Formats: sequence, C-alpha cells, structure tokens
Amino acid sequence: MKKLIITFILALFCLIHSHNTVAQEVGYEEGNMYLDIGVGAPRFGLVNNYLYNSFGYNSYSIPVLVSNLEYGFTDLVSGGVYAGYSHYGWRWTETTGEWDERYSYLSLGFRGTFHIWNFINNNLELGLGLEELDFYASLMIGAQVESHSNQTPSSKATVRKTRGYAGATVGGKYYFSPRTAVFLEGGYGSSSFGILGLTFKI
Repeated sequence: MKKLIITFILALFCLIHSHNTVAQEVGYEEGNMYLDIGVGAPRFGLVNNYLYNSFGYNSYSIPVLVSNLEYGFTDLVSGGVYAGYSHYGWRWTETTGEWDERYSYLSLGFRGTFHIWNFINNNLELGLGLEELDFYASLMIGAQVESHSNQTPSSKATVRKTRGYAGATVGGKYYFSPRTAVFLEGGYGSSSFGILGLTFKI
C-alpha cells in the first residue's frame, strides 16, 4: 500500500510539472487550477495520547491527510473541492481479554477562498509587491463520515454516521517557483487545526 501511494504521488508530481511549459507568473493567478496536498496534527492530539497512555492504554493517532483542488475564478476568489482523513484509537488488555477502539473521519465537500494578499496589492494600491506571497481565508462546507469500531473480548461492532460539516481557515502560501508553493493553514480545517503542505499550480 505504501509503495502504491508513493508511486501515485510521484506520478502526480511529474504530471503537474510536465503539463504546461508556458512561462507563468509567480503567485496566485486567475484562471489556473491549484492542487494542495498537506498533512496536519490530528484533533485528538498528542496530549490525549499521553493521558490515555499514562492510564495504561496503548493510544495512537496518525497525521491528518488533506487535499484541496481549486480553480481561480477571479483574481480574488477561487473555489473547488476538499477532502480530509484522520484516524486514531487505543488498545488495552484486561483480565477478560483485549479491547480495541478506533475512530476514523472522512471529510468531503466544497471550499471557497478569498485571496487577501491580491486584494491588498491590486485594489488598495499599496504597492507592497511580493507576488510570491498569497494570504487567504477559506470557508468549507460538506459532510463528514465518522466510523467507530469497538472490539471487546466477546464482540466486535462498527458504526458509521454522516453529519454536515462547516469550517473556516486562514493561511499563507509562498511560491518558491512559478508552479509550486509551500503553505500553512490554521483554523477549523478538515480533521485538523493546522496543516502544512505543498501547492501545485496546474
């Protein structure tokens, strides 16, 4: 599975960088597609892991995986779709046997972004420049699927439920090449309060 994921990421990276050889400006532009791929700290968090483990539970959580695909409708507004996944759980052993409890969250929906830096540069005419920067605020709406599996010495059950989801984030990107940027987001994002990743201008 790991080899498949690595192969997919490498193929996607090569596709993005070979898609169009026409010179592009650095920074956010109207009329382009943008693919964000990032990882973040799970909301369950290291503190909860520590507390559970201190009571004898084998608690764990994996980094949150997120992806956004947006199109630049104007020089100030972009929009598209997002996906996020997180997973955590804990195991412990008692005299009656082993227990295993796990939670997974899959978030899917639509995302709209307002590009604050372009607004400052282009509309307020402050002449700040630095086109490599892109500060923005995003609003996400969609659905979140929660899966909860609980295994006891005598039974095993999995329950799934879907609920509406809404969240807002603010972030910044720095384009170190015309087609690639590093980004950092904070807020109530899909499955994480903070995301670090790469953006590819397609």
